[in-house]
Amino acid sequence: MVEAVAINMDFDSMVSEAEQMIDRRNPESIHLAERIREQAIESEKPRHYAQANYILAFYNCLVANNYDSAIQLCEDVLIKVKVEEINEIAYKIYMTLGNAYQLKGEVFSAQIWYLKGLKQLEAKTTLEAKEKGFLASFYYNLSLVLSDTELKISAEEYLEKAVSIYESLGAAFSFKLSKSYGAYASVFERRKEYHTAIDLMRKALKLDLQLNEPYSIALSKANLGILHIRIKDADRAFNYLNEAHDYFESKKLTIESAMVKMFLGEVLIKQERYDSGMLYLYEAEQMLKRLDNRRELSGVYEMISRFSEEHGDFKAALYYNRKYTESLNQFFDIEKTNALTRAKKEFETEQKEKEANILRQKNEEVSHYVLKLERSNNELQQFAHVASHDLREPLRMITAYISLLKKSFNNQLTDRQTEFIGFISDSSKRMDYLITDLLRLAKVDANPKKEAVKLSAVIDEIKQNLEVLVTEKNAKIFYAGLPELSADKTMIQQLLQNIISNGIKYNENPNPAIRIVYSMFENELEIAISDNGIGIPANQREKVFEIFNRLQTAKEYSGSGIGLALCKKIVESMEGKIIIEGNPTGGTIFRMTFPVALVKK
Repeated sequence: MVEAVAINMDFDSMVSEAEQMIDRRNPESIHLAERIREQAIESEKPRHYAQANYILAFYNCLVANNYDSAIQLCEDVLIKVKVEEINEIAYKIYMTLGNAYQLKGEVFSAQIWYLKGLKQLEAKTTLEAKEKGFLASFYYNLSLVLSDTELKISAEEYLEKAVSIYESLGAAFSFKLSKSYGAYASVFERRKEYHTAIDLMRKALKLDLQLNEPYSIALSKANLGILHIRIKDADRAFNYLNEAHDYFESKKLTIESAMVKMFLGEVLIKQERYDSGMLYLYEAEQMLKRLDNRRELSGVYEMISRFSEEHGDFKAALYYNRKYTESLNQFFDIEKTNALTRAKKEFETEQKEKEANILRQKNEEVSHYVLKLERSNNELQQFAHVASHDLREPLRMITAYISLLKKSFNNQLTDRQTEFIGFISDSSKRMDYLITDLLRLAKVDANPKKEAVKLSAVIDEIKQNLEVLVTEKNAKIFYAGLPELSADKTMIQQLLQNIISNGIKYNENPNPAIRIVYSMFENELEIAISDNGIGIPANQREKVFEIFNRLQTAKEYSGSGIGLALCKKIVESMEGKIIIEGNPTGGTIFRMTFPVALVKK
């Protein structure tokens, strides 16, 4: 079993590495693709077969430019393997099919597959980083497809979504982000805002250089060359295009080489080097014909026709103008544009229906939660009533009758009998205190009443409440200039009194000292209360906030074990935090932080 998992992980890592190599148009990726295919045949697993075909299709599409083979490999997977067995990679198959059809110039088919993949990813409630990257790529490719139609506004919307996702994913997807900047440059190029487009392409090139991505560097330089043609800077255009051409030729990247040749031809003709320029255009035509890339062929036909006419070769101009017109009919007929519009509207309608269903589901969950909360509040009120009256009444009766019993014996009780009665009386009192503390804990968050609370005035009241304890222990409480908060006064008093009384009670110093100070930071207020008592061991500082949890060393002291649980609940109800630290001079420091918005100005 362990060996099988290890083999599976190795297979997946090879697929991931192959994806990265192919995405960067690395011809060496074919060797890894073939290894993946061999291992898939040995494993006989449908999932491995699907992944192997996908990698080979991806390679054929982007590196070998064999679009028909890429389509066939993907279709074989969809025919031979059940959808549920390839659900995790189905969107990759759809992406590759979309790429292949787009590069063939069949934009309608490309959009169908892109939308199919987009729907699959949009349907998932959570996406991993890699899936988010593919989601952005679907948006990006759809923007390119729609930019060739009458739906250019929608193309920009998709492009904005792609850039937003790539930027959120950080450095790992900077390679993709560079391509998106290039697509944005195309948007401004269509608007004839060439200098803005050049600025965007320079931004893309800078990113490519930082990442040291040779393919992307060449692509960005090619696009910069095209843009410099538009601003009639032929010399700089030629330099950019020539550098890109040398790289694409060296790597035998046919589609990229053909495109650069087309624009090099345009530059050379504008430099009055007509024969050299036309030679590049004819070479581009032949390369695109071999690739069956009818989309880009139309651009070559238009250039050859235009430049032939300008040079007086009217026969060639007429011939290529006819071919250009035929290609336009393929891409811009009304039926296909309407089909694209219908497909887009269908997708958007499904998205709206999905969003509406999610919203209805969330509203039902919220309503259900509100109902449960109301029931919980009602139960809390009933508990408060029982705790205040029904539970405490028997204790009062026990205490009262024990007192009467003691008097009825008229001082004839033995010492042991007096001790037993004392145990009963003390236990009744402790139970009463426990119920009172539980009630106070339950009431936190119930109905907080916010008002202006001066902390110094609250401490003054606490000193009066603890006067007997303070006098008995010879304690001192130091504080000055404390801020004013917007809070529930009763809760604040409970919070501070619990911590201060603990600091005095759990203290064996002949002169107990409590110090209360505050600090203001950019986004929070900190109140620190320190004592010089017995301290709390580091391994117990989290546990003391749990209900009924008392320190072993504190058994000799009275208490219910609820006080600090109450403190934590009060602090958290005010969106704050409370922690315990050791006091360097001995004892404990309670640090409480609250949002600075609670401070009254």
